[in-house]
Amino acid sequence: MLVMISGLRAESLENEGAERVVITLQNTLIQAMQQGQEIGYSGRLKLLTPVIEQTHDLAAIIRSVLGTHWAKLDSDQQQAITRVFQANSIATYADRFNQYDGEQFKIIEQTQLPRGRMLVRSQLIRSDGSPVNFDYVMHEAGGSWRIINIVVDGVSDLALKRAEYSAVLQKDGVTALIDMLEQKTSRIEQNQQ
Repeated sequence: MLVMISGLRAESLENEGAERVVITLQNTLIQAMQQGQEIGYSGRLKLLTPVIEQTHDLAAIIRSVLGTHWAKLDSDQQQAITRVFQANSIATYADRFNQYDGEQFKIIEQTQLPRGRMLVRSQLIRSDGSPVNFDYVMHEAGGSWRIINIVVDGVSDLALKRAEYSAVLQKDGVTALIDMLEQKTSRIEQNQQ
């Protein structure tokens, strides 16, 4: 009986860990929105960078997005694509979460998924009361839960990126994909000035 209870307690703590990661991200996004105009793009970038690096497994995300293409890259190409993907991901967050109008996040539920993954369902409640659904697919990496996919109102970010990046890779190769991501990040930075 004691073994069963301690097993349940450990599972409960694991679940709480996944939820805590999402709450950390969402609280920081709200903070970035609230301070958005005051601290500007560079301030939002500085605020969000360590939190996104801590809450997302960006290296696993880019490997998953590239699928079979990943194994065909040499280590320098893998490092380069990971670096520009990380920079673009963080820049995109800093760009999109830039002003506050009373929005609030709330956690809806957690669900255990196959292969030891966890789904944390949440909503962003807009100021008019309308919700945007954010579902976070998470896995454990390095002893902590990390986000590996975000599904917004039923649309998988991973699937969108996989389709877009695969088309560029097949047509023009990895150098073109790296250039595309660098250009996207540069455009975000230029639009913020």
